[in-house]
Amino acid sequence: MIAGVEKDKNSSAELISQIEVENLALKYDHSPEIAYPNFTINEGEKVLLTGDSGTGKSTLLKAILGEIIYKNDVGDQITRDLKQIGYLAQDPKLFPGTIADNIVMLHHELYAKIPQLLNKVQLEADVMRFPAGVETVVDLDQDNLSGGQRQKVILAREEVFYNNFVLMDEATGAIDSKAPKKIIEYLVSTDKNIVLIAHNFDERITGLFDREIQLTGRSSLTLSCFYFLFSKFHSKIISFHV
Repeated sequence: MIAGVEKDKNSSAELISQIEVENLALKYDHSPEIAYPNFTINEGEKVLLTGDSGTGKSTLLKAILGEIIYKNDVGDQITRDLKQIGYLAQDPKLFPGTIADNIVMLHHELYAKIPQLLNKVQLEADVMRFPAGVETVVDLDQDNLSGGQRQKVILAREEVFYNNFVLMDEATGAIDSKAPKKIIEYLVSTDKNIVLIAHNFDERITGLFDREIQLTGRSSLTLSCFYFLFSKFHSKIISFHV
């Protein structure tokens, strides 16, 4: 359930300000049921989603996109407006245009924003290595962009088409060196609602998030979920047994 919405001043859509996951359990054929803890993500919160493979992290993000009921403050169901929700998949897909075209999705009027975006997502140094810079054509056959570079392009695209709520599935997992920390530091400084799936973050990066939800498999039949809350001043663990 998504609740706590307000009207978009520039359209008839209602802005998402809060998401609630309540009594959510999913099951696919020949697989164990995944039962999730009840939790709420409030306006502007940054949440880290972790856990072993197969515990339903990516499934949870997809459920938020397609299985969750959206409601307003008084409990009335509202039309799902996915334009407000950004989704960055594990394996970013680009099209055979220039890097610039992939960032602004052929909206040429947005080209002026590209230099600033390159710096925010740590893509500037990568682009400078190409003779044609942002006009470098993405070659899908030759893979002239690494996985990390493709992820940075998608992150830059997300910044162009600003979404109020962003779901990120390993969106920095292929990026090398110190760039992920700088990118995360930028993302958590925004007023967006962010849910990020990630592995192997150290305490410095984990501590940048408001909370961490860790999903843990407990048996072959059911998956239990543990909900970890972090702040700069204390840490607290709440466990949900399902």
